[in-house]
Amino acid sequence: MSELELARQIAGEIVERNTEPVLRFTLEQGEPGIFGSKVGGTPYLPRDMAWPLDSNGMGMRLLAQVDCAALEGLPDFPHRGLLQFFFGLDDVFGMDFDDPTAQKGFRVLYHETVDSAVTQAEVLAKEAEAPQPEGDTRYYTPLFGAYGIRFAPAAVQHINSQDFRAWDQFLARWNEGHGTDFKTQWDYYRATKINKEFPAPKEKAPFHQLGGYPYFTQEDPRAGIDNPITDLDVILFQLDSDMLSKEQGGGDLVLWGDCGVCNFFINREALKKRDFSRVCYNWDCC
Repeated sequence: MSELELARQIAGEIVERNTEPVLRFTLEQGEPGIFGSKVGGTPYLPRDMAWPLDSNGMGMRLLAQVDCAALEGLPDFPHRGLLQFFFGLDDVFGMDFDDPTAQKGFRVLYHETVDSAVTQAEVLAKEAEAPQPEGDTRYYTPLFGAYGIRFAPAAVQHINSQDFRAWDQFLARWNEGHGTDFKTQWDYYRATKINKEFPAPKEKAPFHQLGGYPYFTQEDPRAGIDNPITDLDVILFQLDSDMLSKEQGGGDLVLWGDCGVCNFFINREALKKRDFSRVCYNWDCC
């Protein structure tokens, strides 16, 4: 067996052994009401809650809202209420490069119960009262409209090479068998010149999903020695760049920089407790 064949065998075993339930979704033209699952548009807000503001006191925008009744296929997720993701209007869409868990330019909200008497007019009045950044904010959002979310049936997803945990397991196996001490995949690449160990993911873009394993255009923000967010082991929400097909007339629906992707990560035990105070918000692009 060649070194490449051995590497592919190790990677294949890791892929088969590591699985997670996943709920993928697609975007549909047209915005559902304030209680529906959507990307962009007008959120639900309880009557005693003001419009979400960033750390500068500016109004944020709704990135996505999920009706948790649709999440029955994800065991550790809430199965009632609404889960919401807001982002700040600035040139990095509210992300904090120094501390991606600091909810200064973004916010994750969970409403376990929903007041069906709240109206869209009430929510829009709150938004109108929220301070807004000065100047042209057209380029301060990745969204080109509001869209409904259509969930696919829950499925099982295998780990891919972009998740740092796949490489942690691979290097442990490789080092054990070769007497090496590679700390990162780049150490391994420089020494072995081997690549394409892991099979390509079966899923196709756009990679919109909750649960499962992440997709990146750069690298996993949780990777690295002494990284403080390695424990954020669940994809709470992932929204990829997306566009209409040629048959639909073309045009962008969502665009993260230059065709990037956005991820929200949470610790599984915190998710089970419905504690959304510590969530990593990350997006990257080509």
